[in-house]
Order: sequence, then C-alpha cells, then structure tokens
Amino acid sequence: MAREVILINTNVLKPPVSPVGLEYVAEALVKAGVPVRAIDLPFERDWRASLHKVLKSTEVLFVGVSVRNTDDCSFISGKSFLPWIRDVVGEVKKHTDAPVFLGGVGFSIMPEVVVQATGADGGIEYDGEDAIVALVKALASGTDYESIPNVVYRQGDKIIRNPRQNVDLSRIPARRRNVFNNKLYEVQGAMVGIETKRGCGQKCIYCADPVAKGTRTRLRPPHLVAQEFSNLMTQGVTYFHLCDHEFNLPISHAKEVCQALIGSGLGSKTHWYTYCAPVPFDRELALLMKSAGCKGINFGVDSLDDGMLKRLGRNYTSDEVRRLAEFLNSEGINYLFDFLVGGPGETPETVSTTIERVKQYNLKGAGMAVGVRVYPGTRLGRHLETGKVKDGLHSTEPGNPASPLFYLSPALGENVTGIIRELVDDDPRFMVLAAPGEKGSYNYAGDDLLSRLIKEGARGAYWDIIRKYQTSISNNQVPTPFPPLD
Repeated sequence: MAREVILINTNVLKPPVSPVGLEYVAEALVKAGVPVRAIDLPFERDWRASLHKVLKSTEVLFVGVSVRNTDDCSFISGKSFLPWIRDVVGEVKKHTDAPVFLGGVGFSIMPEVVVQATGADGGIEYDGEDAIVALVKALASGTDYESIPNVVYRQGDKIIRNPRQNVDLSRIPARRRNVFNNKLYEVQGAMVGIETKRGCGQKCIYCADPVAKGTRTRLRPPHLVAQEFSNLMTQGVTYFHLCDHEFNLPISHAKEVCQALIGSGLGSKTHWYTYCAPVPFDRELALLMKSAGCKGINFGVDSLDDGMLKRLGRNYTSDEVRRLAEFLNSEGINYLFDFLVGGPGETPETVSTTIERVKQYNLKGAGMAVGVRVYPGTRLGRHLETGKVKDGLHSTEPGNPASPLFYLSPALGENVTGIIRELVDDDPRFMVLAAPGEKGSYNYAGDDLLSRLIKEGARGAYWDIIRKYQTSISNNQVPTPFPPLD
C-alpha cells in the first residue's frame, strides 16, 4: 500500500481562515496520484487525539504542517504563533518517524528561523506545487532532495535552502478546491480565499510579500480564476477574499479577472473583498469590480504625509489619495484605508497630518496599525542588518530571531496609541490594531466580539463587520440583525 502524505492545517484562530495555499499543494499531490489526507485542526475537538488516531493508523511518507503567519503582526499584542507550531510538530513526532516539513507564507518569509524554532525537519518555501511532488518522489524512492528547488532541510547543524524556482501559474488547471470543507469555513464566518496572481514588484520598505512570493508578478489566466470561483460555488460557497497583495497591480489583469467573472454569470451570485493599491485605480475598474461581485476594498495607504510616504517606499502622493477618496465616495464604494504609524521619520506631527487628512478627505474607514513589523529580507530588515537602523527596535525577547521584531520611531515616545486616540477623539471611522477585543480594535486573532457577530449571522471582510458594528453603536443604534447563513 502506498504511503500517505498527511497535511495539517494549524491555523486554529477564531474567526477561521480557509487554508488556501495548503489546499493548492494538496491538489498538486492528488493530480500526481499521491494519497493525501488532510487534518483540519480548527474543527478538531481534541487535536492531539486526532493526530494520534491518524498517524498510528496510516503508513506515513511525510507530514506537511502549514505556517500561514509567524505572529499576529501587532506591535501592541506581539503574539508569536511559533510556539504553537512547535507543539504541533512535537506531537507529530511522538507518533511517527516520518519527516515533518513546513510550508506557507509565514514559513517562506524566514525559513531558517522557523525550522530552528519549531524542530521541524525542513520545509518548502516559495511556490510549493512542483516542489512537494518532487519531494514525495524523492522520499518514496529513498533518493536525496538536495537538488529540488524551494526545499529547505537540515544538514547536521546547518539549515540548507535550495535555490528558488517559479511555478508557471498558467499551466496549473483550475483548482477544484475539494480537499478541505470550504463551506464549513464559510458557515464559521470565513471568506474563502482565491489567488489570482503571485509576487509583487513594489518597493515598500517593510513588506514581506516579495520575500515570500517573489518580486516578479506572475498572473493566473482569468478564465481559470473564474472557474475556481464556480467550483467553490457549486459547494455552496458565496463569500470570497482575493488573496493577492494588490488586486489592481497590474490593472489590466484585474479588469480581465472581473470581465471573466461577469462573463461567467458569477458577478450577481457572489460576494468578494480584496486588497488594492491607491494607484492605479480608475472608473472602469471600479464599475467592473462592482459588476463582478466585489463588496469592499481594503486600500493599503500607510500615511497621508508625503514625506512618510516617500520614506516608506510608496509611489503616490497624499493628493492622489484624496482624489481616490473623492471618487470612491461619489461612487458609493465600500472601502477601508489602512495606515501604518511609526515608520522611519514618523513624528507626532506626521501622525497628526495623517489623521487630520483622514477627516478632511472624508474617508469612510481608516485602520491604524502601530509599529512596523521588521522581517528579514525586506529593505527595513536589511537596514537593520547593516546598522542603518539602531534605535526604535522592540521585541519581547531581544536577541531571539523567532520573537516578533518591530520598529517604532523613537520620536513618538512611549504612548503612541494615546497620541492616536486623542487625535481620533472617538471618531467611529477609525480602528486601531490593538489587542483582540479592545474597544476600537480590528485585530482579528481571537476577537470575541467579532466571533459573536459572526455567530449572529454577520458575513464579509472582518474589518467591514467590525466597522459597521462600531458605526451603529456610535450612532446609538441597535446593530441590525444579520440573516442566518445556511
């Protein structure tokens, strides 16, 4: 009997997030004829017992463990997820001698650190579809995997990273999306993720997306994206999130994806949210997105101070953001602008400029994240390595590379959230990335309020659910009940 590959989704935070990348590599294995068994820990009552039952009753070739995020990316809470991943890896190793390999965006950002912190045998960074099939063949035949691109492995006391190699996304057929129970994820409040491309060539100093997925944008054929929507909708899924870093880069591809959805008759049957860059964004794209079923857009703006935008590596001005806001408001488009407070050169004055312009531009929603997460391989991370950044670094465990590291401009002092809250003055449009459940916070990792709203029937982007609730409360209105979801 052929030995099986066990794939474990470890992201147990509530509200849940569907395991997009893990399902993509699972489908690559199924297509190659490899026996696969998925263990979805968010829906296991006793995860240890579940692992024991499966691992003891199965001839295991290797175990794949997902690492979607290494931490919650919040300067205020600073919660690392790596101890949890270490617990899962340790539990797996109690029941099988098969190697344990990690994967996912979180892993791809800093593979050596994650392998060391979790005790795993190795992993697959970057694109996983080809690498996981090649790894299975090597393990099954007893040959080495030192030449397989994207594979990370231990060699004595060292951790070796093989060269990276792109997967040609155009040759991958439409994803069937039937390995995990995506409808159950939607019932639990998740939007099911879909990828339309990989990679980002933007020059933001802090962003880890180019580190994890490459600096060259690689596009999926729009008709295959539409087919993936359709495949999920036949399972009863209707709420989606496009997992692209910036959906509108390039804008021509975004329009083609929308046209494929409209042409397939899916636009009126679906609800989806996405991330976009402030530029380019025009009327044609906006109308196409609305017709294709888009219900909300999260724009990564970062700042409304032009000096800060330049220092953060952004390629637009505050005036361009103002014109975008005017257009979005006039068209009645649902949106949130995300801001990042605390980057190099940030001062109380630049923070004040951003918040005052949020009000002047009549923005409908503004998310404020305090502190810049510093990842190795980013421009900010390289500045740290070369000594260009010395002051302003914060970690719960200084010197431990597995501990989340943040930069916060020393000019802001010790009470940054106090500065923000004083300037915001209970304006319901503002949400701060604080501890989960804190008033005005939109940290989704274990947010009890958000979970309660979802249980009552709320659906959509988590920022949209929280903002609508806060707005109704600030207006002394009883939140509108949400219809139940079958």
